[in-house]
Parts: sequence; structure tokens; C-alpha cells
Amino acid sequence: MEKIEITGFRNLAPLRWLPHAKFNIISGENAAGKTSLLEAIYFLARARSFRTHRLDRLIQWGEEVCQVFALRNGQGLGAARQRQRTQLRYNGETLRNRAMLATQLPVQLINTEHQRLLLDGPQVRRQFLDWGAFHLNTDYRRLASGYAEALRQRNAALRSGDRRQETAWTQILARYAEGIDRERRAFVDALRPNWQKLAEHWLNNDRLGLHYAGGAPEDGDWLRLLTSRRESDRECGYTRQGPHRADLRLTYGKELASEALSRGQQKLLIVAMLLAEVRLWAERGLQPLLLIDDLSAELDADRLAGVLDTLQRTPVQTFITAIEAAPLVACCSTSEHLKLQAGRALAMVQ
Repeated sequence: MEKIEITGFRNLAPLRWLPHAKFNIISGENAAGKTSLLEAIYFLARARSFRTHRLDRLIQWGEEVCQVFALRNGQGLGAARQRQRTQLRYNGETLRNRAMLATQLPVQLINTEHQRLLLDGPQVRRQFLDWGAFHLNTDYRRLASGYAEALRQRNAALRSGDRRQETAWTQILARYAEGIDRERRAFVDALRPNWQKLAEHWLNNDRLGLHYAGGAPEDGDWLRLLTSRRESDRECGYTRQGPHRADLRLTYGKELASEALSRGQQKLLIVAMLLAEVRLWAERGLQPLLLIDDLSAELDADRLAGVLDTLQRTPVQTFITAIEAAPLVACCSTSEHLKLQAGRALAMVQ
């Protein structure tokens, strides 16, 4: 991004900023607005927040609307939130969905919640898979929405006992399942080399594994599988097997990494996976944004230096927050430093 403008967002004062093309360090005390600034960029890219599902909370107290605008490669991108309504714009034209902005601004977030990818249930990892597959093939969005609708209709037919509808939707579901399974596997296969290189280097271990567990039949025939399970699915009233039950497994030898590794090792493992995705996007010609919220609080000095060294060699525009900027400035050869206090920019130091 060459320029970013923010108004009416959380506790931030109106901000107009020309960020550095490589590293942007955002410092300040607690509640200074550092995370809110990252959240504003995330809202622009995803039309959602990583802190709340209630988007009206993004609107500053006393304001009617919050707005984020950015200029990237000469193209204007904007997102605004009014009460109960989000409006997205691209080069002055209103967008009907967030896919265009997501395509223009592939964003990766690393914060204190990133370990959920390892410790939470499969749904969190499926979301990671879906966004990763989308950025490698934007047609994935059509596959995902088609699969969700076919799954809903088949489950309704299973519960109502409508065999004709069940058969019809089973065939449709099988086609979408094949496409989703194929795209997710392609994403994981493309991600794995970068991830292994980073994870094995940082953890000094070569027993780490990254596996897509999609539950697909060995012969790839989803229609045969779904048809063979129809009696048990009828008893349950829902489809028990498919991409909606898939998982991404991180392993250490034959054990799950969540059970075999220390907390510090788990953090590095997930940071490696998120940075590997950023590298993959860059390799595919995308221009990713990386948002890192208070990483120095999560990693010791040596591990933080290792991550920053990797970022120096990764073609990505990075926005990173910290209470104290000095350790980050020392590791980042070229950067811009934005200091915040009570939501206001106090200083910008090149």
C-alpha cells in the first residue's frame, strides 16, 4: 500500500499515512491504538474484524461511520461501516462482495491467537485451508459456496426422507466435494516445502509433518462414497463425511504436534506456517500484506530475530506492533516507525 487513510475507526484519530514498502513498525503503550490500526487494515482486506463479529463496534463513539481507504498500485480500495451495513469500493465503484478486495489485498495476520490453528478444533484449520485455496485459485469461492448449498439441501432431504431430492443433491455434492478436495490438497502441497524449510530451521528438527486429512475415498470417487453411506446418513439426518469434516494435521513423528511440542515450539511451528503461506503468495505473483501484533511478547529475542531475518528476505509489506520499537528497529534495516499515543500519531521516523 502506498497510502492509507482511516477515519472514525475505534479509538484512532483521523490518520493519513504513507507506509514503507517493506517494514512498518507501530509502537505505543497499551491502548494506544496499535491493534486497532492493524484491525483497520484487516477490515479493508477482508471486510471483517479479527477481534469481533459485531462490526458496528468498529465505529468510533459519536461517529456514524468508520472508513478505511488505501491506494495500491495506483488503484483505490475502500471499506466503510455504517450501522448494520458494510460498503466496499474499488476505484470508485461499489462492490457487491468482498472477493475483489480479498484478491487485491491478500492479508496474513499473526497475533496472540495464532496458536488456535494448532490447539482449536478442525473448523479453524478449515478456514485457513479455504482462504489459502482461494488465493491460489479465486474460482474456489464458487466451489465453496456451491458445496455449502448442496450440503444444506442434501441434509434437508435426509431429514425429510425425500429420496428423489437426496439422490439429486448427492450427485451435485459429490462434484463440488471433488473440486474442493483437489484445490485444498494443491494448496497444502504447495505450502509444505516453504513450511518445512522454515519449521525445521527454527526448531532444528526434521521430524515435522503437515498433512491434509480430507477423508476422501482412495479412488477419488466421492459419489460412490456418499452413496455407500446414505443409510447411516439417513439415520443421523446429516452428511457425516466430506470436505466439511476435513482437517489439517501438524505432526511430530507419529504424534500430533499439539501434544509433542512445547508451547514455544508450537508458536514457531504456526508462525512458520503463516509465513510460508505469505511466501507462497509472493511466489505466485501476489503482493501480500503481513500484520503482526506484538510478536515480541510471544517470542524470546533470539527467536524474534530469526523471524525478522526471514521477513527481510520475504517480498511482503509488513506492519508490526510493539510497545518498544527499539528491538525491532535494530533488526529491520529499512523501516518506518509510527508512534501512537491515545490513538494519535505522535511521530513518524524513517
